[in-house]
Amino acid sequence: MANVKNQHYVPRFYLKSFVDDRGYLNVVRRNPIELGKVFRTKPEGVCSKNYLYEVKKRVPRDEDRFIEQGVIEAKLGKVEDQLADAYHSLLEYLDRWVLPEGEECGDLYLKLVILISSFIVRNPKWLDDVRANADVHAADLERNRFLSDDDVVAMDLNGCSGELGALVELAYLDTALFQYYEGTPLCSLIEMLLGMDCCFHKAIIGANFITASFPVYVAWEDESDTNPSAAYFPLSPNYAVVFRRKSRDDSFMSVGRLDDAQVNNLNRMLMNGNCVWDSLIARDRTCLESLAKEYLPGGR
Repeated sequence: MANVKNQHYVPRFYLKSFVDDRGYLNVVRRNPIELGKVFRTKPEGVCSKNYLYEVKKRVPRDEDRFIEQGVIEAKLGKVEDQLADAYHSLLEYLDRWVLPEGEECGDLYLKLVILISSFIVRNPKWLDDVRANADVHAADLERNRFLSDDDVVAMDLNGCSGELGALVELAYLDTALFQYYEGTPLCSLIEMLLGMDCCFHKAIIGANFITASFPVYVAWEDESDTNPSAAYFPLSPNYAVVFRRKSRDDSFMSVGRLDDAQVNNLNRMLMNGNCVWDSLIARDRTCLESLAKEYLPGGR
């Protein structure tokens, strides 16, 4: 497996949709109390962490710090290739101001929902929780002597002596990032979004959607509700998608236009609506600088 150090939690194919004419993104980072200054960077320089998807060995040997190094990054790359094709096809349809029909519509829509769900489960803060849960489970297994003597011998022979915790973490990450059976994070998120109405929006000329290192805004009408009432995702500087609680029994999909004020309202919701993102990203520097002046520290 290739040793990829800089591992993205927001895919570069998505970030590239927000670059300016010279291939740069305009970015502003958030610290605990305020936003920094807007700077320009290539997609490679944002929304990534060193060895994000690698699992550290509990008993590192020489320079071999990780177990199954590169396996998750490689698997994510294959998934991204499929989702990128669907993402670009959807944008091409929206450029023509139409939606696909029949099976193609269902396929592109499902892959869009998978893409949005993957932005959530790949976020470092989400993965921190996954790893914490894995550590608790591994400790329980060790305390209850889960491994037999034969298991211990087999792990020794495979170079995994003392690596129960690492193996459990690897299994947890695989489940969180790739598995779709009932009860997994991806399956739950996908079912939630598929159960909502959907509207694609196009910004009028001169208006721009921004995005973020966590580019999903979710709203609840009541804190006691299991599922949200709405979710928002910027597709590109020109397009966005809004999911809302169903208003009818059958599925409902539509397209519409938003003026400058409506686009900026969605930008503000993304900026001020959660405390998960650490970077705001835009094609247009002036747009980002103007929005940053309205930043409300803390989020929700």
